[in-house]
Amino acid sequence: MSRDTQHVLLVLVGGVLVKIVLDGSYLRYVRPWSAVPVLVAGVVLVTVAVVGIVRDLRGRAVTDGHGHGHGHDHRHGHGSRAGPSAWMLVLPVLALLLVVPPALGSAAVAGIGARAAPVATVADDPLPAGDAPALGLLDVVSRAAADPYGQVTTRDVTVTGFLVPARAPAGGAALDLARLVITCCAADASTVRVHLADPQGLLRDTGPGGPEGDHWVAVRGRVVPGTGTASDGHVPTLSVTSSSPVATPEPVYEY
Repeated sequence: MSRDTQHVLLVLVGGVLVKIVLDGSYLRYVRPWSAVPVLVAGVVLVTVAVVGIVRDLRGRAVTDGHGHGHGHDHRHGHGSRAGPSAWMLVLPVLALLLVVPPALGSAAVAGIGARAAPVATVADDPLPAGDAPALGLLDVVSRAAADPYGQVTTRDVTVTGFLVPARAPAGGAALDLARLVITCCAADASTVRVHLADPQGLLRDTGPGGPEGDHWVAVRGRVVPGTGTASDGHVPTLSVTSSSPVATPEPVYEY
């Protein structure tokens, strides 16, 4: 790979990093706080490439002016070539420019482990005011893990997630509501889920996502007391009282 090609590749890589921050698609891969580091990295790469191009052009102009262009270019080219592995940088650039990989969803749940004992919320933290307040799925699972007879078992809450086949069907709807939780980036994603008990058959005609995409729903219900402990893999059961389809949220992950 010649120096010119290296510079162009750096511009492409840096430009892609800037692009995904500006259009918000970086949230498919990393947490919101990563916007600044990713943007800075992209700007630095583009700047390094532009500086390198300018220096090379000036060097060639000076060399040509002294009548030694051919000999200098020959030596310069052989001493400045990167190995074949440098071409691997082309793959993520093409993926982000042409394919635009989607955020992880229901198709990835089977290959992603569940978050063990996800206690991220103190069980006695008061629930938000209002009728059936909206909670993150991780919040619900955390509260149930901390206290299987706590506030989420005495009040209705509303949670949003995508539908997946139930891990351990126990009557009612054979569906779970799931979200992916990331600590740093999509590579460390883990799953949180609640089992949906649907005695009224509200989800009878609704199934998990398929090739056409995930089925995102907002579900209102109440956690069944005693569920969500280590004995059931920290998967509380939510007794469904209403459900409605929703658009894919932004950001798609929980943190």
